[in-house]
Amino acid sequence: MMTDVQGQVYDVIVVGAGHAGCEAAHAAARMGSRTLLLTIDLDKLAHMS
Repeated sequence: MMTDVQGQVYDVIVVGAGHAGCEAAHAAARMGSRTLLLTIDLDKLAHMS
């Protein structure tokens, strides 16, 4: 299922760019999916709790 976000079409949308979100987005992109990674706080990108 493809999702349209502001005129762009994505196969996968990952909400949350913590460690797991970044891993999920990276894996989806490597498999060829058009991937969107969303986060609120860029200072905590890929941080682990």
